[in-house]
Amino acid sequence: MARLTVEHVARIEGHGNISVDVADGVVRDIHMDIVEPARFFESMVCGRRFDEAPLITSRICGICSPNHVVTSIKAMEAALGVEVSERTKLLRKLLVYGSYLQNHATHLYILAAPDYVGLPSVFPLAESAPELVVRALRLKKLGNDLTTATGGRQVHPVTAVVGGFTSEPEADILAGFRDKLLGVVEDALSTVELFASFQVPEFATSGEMLALTADDDYAIYDGDTTALDAGWRRPAGEYRSFIQEDVVGHSNAKHATVDGRTFLVGSVARIDINAGKLNDAGRRGLSLSGVALTTRNPFHMNVLQAVELADASARCAGYIERLLEMGGSSRPVQFHIRAGEGGGATEAPRGTLYHSYAVDDDGIIVRGDVITPTAQNLANLEADMRAFAPTVVDREQSEFTTLVEELVRSYDPCLSCSVH
Repeated sequence: MARLTVEHVARIEGHGNISVDVADGVVRDIHMDIVEPARFFESMVCGRRFDEAPLITSRICGICSPNHVVTSIKAMEAALGVEVSERTKLLRKLLVYGSYLQNHATHLYILAAPDYVGLPSVFPLAESAPELVVRALRLKKLGNDLTTATGGRQVHPVTAVVGGFTSEPEADILAGFRDKLLGVVEDALSTVELFASFQVPEFATSGEMLALTADDDYAIYDGDTTALDAGWRRPAGEYRSFIQEDVVGHSNAKHATVDGRTFLVGSVARIDINAGKLNDAGRRGLSLSGVALTTRNPFHMNVLQAVELADASARCAGYIERLLEMGGSSRPVQFHIRAGEGGGATEAPRGTLYHSYAVDDDGIIVRGDVITPTAQNLANLEADMRAFAPTVVDREQSEFTTLVEELVRSYDPCLSCSVH
């Protein structure tokens, strides 16, 4: 039996290896080895004040730090019984979407696009098609700037706190972002067209699909967790009642299941479940993508991230218009510190992110829990690898390993986050 190993898969966040056992042209086993060391963030927050949790857990990820801040705050507010203003919620949505713009642009153009044009990295692409890289940087910069304006800085935001915001952008700054966001909708739609032009393997995952869903919005901030196949909808804060995590021997990250099945989170699951909530730009993007719903192909993650770019740009412009019209305050509301526990969720770029905490009478954290999107996706990714690898095992070895790597990259994994 021969073992093929891809060490430190390129163009993903963090470090992981692919191990494939092949005998007589048959794939006997394949798995993803997560070699990132444990980082113990859930233990790190214990013994700290309730308001320190968002600052600490944002360090789980430099890319998704706005999502960790907002999700941590939501979980802490659930524990303390804090209700925030509608203005606060809209500003938090802008903060979350800032990470979408910068993450999706980075993943699509810098990490994923080289796969489709036969290049090892983005650097040759920057020479042969500089306009694509300029477009990517324009989208990414707008996401970074939006995060800075709403969160106080580009990485690890500081102005979002339990109860509200310590400061928010002036009206003229918000109006400027509204115009810039509307200005990049066409960039986003061009991104959809680009990725729709790339050929992807015909493949279908066997896993369940999970995403947040809400009655009145494309759910990225508020909503219940919905399972597409099972048809149920449950409070996201009660995620520990339906998500099971187990230790596996070959990985430092746990594997997750729901109702005994592996499952997928991210753009495919979100749009499968919430396509009816896309705005006009999102619907245009979905039409341009050529993806028929309900898709079960994880290789469609890329083009559907591009659809979300179009939806997010126009949606954030709409949120800003509401902020400019509505008045009200995002200043932190008054609340009493008390013992309690609670959970919260948002949709991070890679999928649903969950936090929960328990605090004592003095507001000291006595328990913390986090399940990141990649930690939820890993078991499903491995199941997909086992199903997909035999369909391409007859290819040349270099092509075989490249195709398996492309499957991994389609999930846009953050392996550092998965061990948190």
